[in-house]
Amino acid sequence: MVSRAIGVLGTALVYIVAGVPAVIGIAFVARYAYVTSDTAANGAATAFLFGMVAAGAFMGPAIAVAVGSRGHKTAAGIWWLLATLAILANWTHTLGAIAHRGAGIEAKGAKITADTEADRKTLSRLERELGAMKFAATTPEAVTAARSAAEIAERNRKAECGANNETRGERCRAREFEEQAKRDALAKAVFDKAATDRTTQLAAEAADIRRSLAAAPIAPSGNALSNALGRVLAIPAMTAATIQQGFVSAIVELLIAAVLALPELLRSKRAAEPAEARQGRDLETGPPALAMEVLPPTTLNSTPRALPSSGGRRRARGRCEARHRIPRRAHACGAW
Repeated sequence: MVSRAIGVLGTALVYIVAGVPAVIGIAFVARYAYVTSDTAANGAATAFLFGMVAAGAFMGPAIAVAVGSRGHKTAAGIWWLLATLAILANWTHTLGAIAHRGAGIEAKGAKITADTEADRKTLSRLERELGAMKFAATTPEAVTAARSAAEIAERNRKAECGANNETRGERCRAREFEEQAKRDALAKAVFDKAATDRTTQLAAEAADIRRSLAAAPIAPSGNALSNALGRVLAIPAMTAATIQQGFVSAIVELLIAAVLALPELLRSKRAAEPAEARQGRDLETGPPALAMEVLPPTTLNSTPRALPSSGGRRRARGRCEARHRIPRRAHACGAW
């Protein structure tokens, strides 16, 4: 009774130990199905389907073993086929869930990397543009002074040559050259002032980008294990990560299914023990020994007495055998 209770307790413990990872695995793929769906309704339906497939993958081998141990070979074969298909389908779901587990971090890291790369390219372009600009820094006051000088030169030219060059004096030609020089100086001052403003703007943008780069968060590193496997196997890191994730998901699934099937497998092993083996053990140990009681010798009475009738002899013999509790064919009651 105690050994039976211990066996039942051990079986229950095995189911509990294997059931917890199984429940976690079912919840893992169900959550993956839910979060990758467009709507809540679609997510709930897909999570239910993924959970059913995972439950079949984990419980299918145990059911197949239990059905087969009860003599239903065809049904057991069907269950083994269903369990195999469920394991393969759930393996793909688990692989997708493992690959998707860091999608948010990977997307954040990719965005940080892309933003940082864009800022660096922009900063490089601004620095090239600043380096290519050749000008003399000019203030608004310098432009105002150049414009005033050009206006004065224009008035001098009109005074010497007339408004329409109708009264050209002796220095009209000189005034025209002077006015042209002042206009050229004004144009250069305006250009330098625009270049100065542009330089100031570019420098401010470059400073903002440098501050942004300095304050940018560090992008999360990729899968270190996949990078290491990629270097060892001489394959791309993404391919190595896929292989590693597939290997892990397959091992976890098979381990859970094997542990859940273990109690049924052990029970079917005991139930299927052939009768010939039990008979062989009986022959080795021999038949049960017969208990015999040896009575001490008795002194025969020399006084002759009459032999009892046949019916009396049978009754006396029965009383003797009942008293000594020995088989009828190996008694010590003598002949009656």
